[in-house]
Amino acid sequence: MTTMPVPKGFVVTSGFGPRWGTTHWGTDFGKAGGSGGQPIYAVRDGLITRAGAASGFGQWITLDVDAQHGGGLYVYGHIIPEVTVGQRVTEGQRIGHINPDSNTNGGVAPHLHFEHHRYVWSQPGPDRLDPMQNVLAGAKWVGDSTKEEPMTTIFGVDVSEHQDGMSLAAAKAQGMEFAILRLCDGTYRDRTFRSHLADAESAGLLVSTYWYLRAPSEGSTIAQQVDVINQQMGGRRDLGVWIDVESVSGSRKLLTGKDVWAAKRELERRGYHVPGIYSGAWYWEQMPGGEPSMDGLGYLWVSSYGRNLTGAPRALYQGDGGDGHPGWSYPLGDRKPDILQYGSNAQVAGHIVDINAYKGTRNQLAAIFNGTTTSEDLDMNAVDRIKAFISGYLGPVISDVKDIRQQLTGGRDAGDYSGWPQLGKDSQGRNLTLVDAIAALRADVAHLQATLDKHIKEH
Repeated sequence: MTTMPVPKGFVVTSGFGPRWGTTHWGTDFGKAGGSGGQPIYAVRDGLITRAGAASGFGQWITLDVDAQHGGGLYVYGHIIPEVTVGQRVTEGQRIGHINPDSNTNGGVAPHLHFEHHRYVWSQPGPDRLDPMQNVLAGAKWVGDSTKEEPMTTIFGVDVSEHQDGMSLAAAKAQGMEFAILRLCDGTYRDRTFRSHLADAESAGLLVSTYWYLRAPSEGSTIAQQVDVINQQMGGRRDLGVWIDVESVSGSRKLLTGKDVWAAKRELERRGYHVPGIYSGAWYWEQMPGGEPSMDGLGYLWVSSYGRNLTGAPRALYQGDGGDGHPGWSYPLGDRKPDILQYGSNAQVAGHIVDINAYKGTRNQLAAIFNGTTTSEDLDMNAVDRIKAFISGYLGPVISDVKDIRQQLTGGRDAGDYSGWPQLGKDSQGRNLTLVDAIAALRADVAHLQATLDKHIKEH
C-alpha cells in the first residue's frame, strides 16, 4: 500500500514536468489557507537516509523504501525533519512538517516538494519519475482505511528500564499491538528508552511515550524535566508524550491540577503532542485542591488492577471481566478511561510487565497516539457531544440572533417585535422597525436634497 505524503485537503500546486521554460523534477503540494507547519508522512516503509540541511530545499528528508514495499527513493523538500538518519519508519508515520519560513524556498509560499527517484538519489533525468503517476495514484490519505476495521480490544505494554532486555519484537509476536515507553522520571533519564524505541518501531508496534511528572516541590522545575525529554527525543516530535500523574511523598499526593496543566502547556510549547493523562483513582481523586476536571487534558489512561494476578495478558483480562472490567466505567475528573492498565503482573516476552487494553481499532489508537483523526473517530459519544454543544451553546446564540433580526426588521414570525414607538409610525399606523426608520430617513434626506437643489437653481 501507499500513503499520501501530506494530509487530506492538500492539492497539487505544481506538477512534475515542464515549468517556466525548464523541467520541474517533482510534485508540489499545498493547501488553501497555508501549508506551513502541516505534517508530512512516510509514503511507504523504509529507511531515512538524509535528514537536515540541503541546498535549494532549506532542509530535506530522503526515504529509501524497502524492496518488498516497492523500492525507490523519495525526497521531501522545504520541510523540517522530525526523524534522524538511520531511523526506520513505517507507512503513514509522521516524519516532519512543512517549513513555514518561505525564505527557505525562494520566497514561494510554504509547500512540500516531493520527488520519486527510481532506485537511489539521481541527478535530473530519466531516473526521476512523476510521483503522481508512478506511486501516488490510488494512494490513501492518513486516517483513511482501505477497509473498515472491526471494533475489537487490542493489548499493549508500557515499559521502562525495569524491563531492560525485554524483546518488544517478541511481545509483538505474542499479540501485543502497542508499547508506551518511559522517557524519564522527573529529570532522571530512562537508560533503556532509545533501545526500547528502536525495538518497538522495528517490530511494527504502535509507539507512544510517557513522562513520570515530578512535582516542582521535589526539586526540579517542569521546564527542567522537559529539557530531559528533549535530550531523550533527540529532535523527534512525532511521538506523543503522556503525562504520568502519581508523584507522592509517603502517603501525600504532591501534584496539583495546576502542575498538570503547566506540564501540558510546556510540552506543547516545545512542539510535542500530548495524548492525555495517566493516573489512577487513588491519586487523581485525592489531589491537593480537589479532583481536577479532565476537560481539555486529552485522553485518559487509567490504572485499575482488580485482582492483579500473574499470567498471560488475555487470560488476566477475561478473568477480571474482559470488556466488562469495572475499571472501564469508573470516571476520573468526569472522563471514563480510553486506555485501561488492568494489571502489573502480566507475563510477556519472558518479563513481568504492566499490561493495557484499548477498546477500538488500531487506526483509532494510532490517532490518539499521533494527534491525527481517522474516518472512524466520529463515534456516538462524539455525536452526543456535538449535539450537546449545539443545544447548550449554539442554540441560545441562534435564538438571540433570530431575536435581533426580528427586532431590526420585524421580519418573518416577528411576534412581539412589531417595531419601536420611539421611531414613529408608517402610513398604516404601525410602529417603525429600525430598518424601516433608516429607509424613511433616507427618503427624507433625498427629498430635502431635491428641494435644496431646486431652490439653488431658482435663485
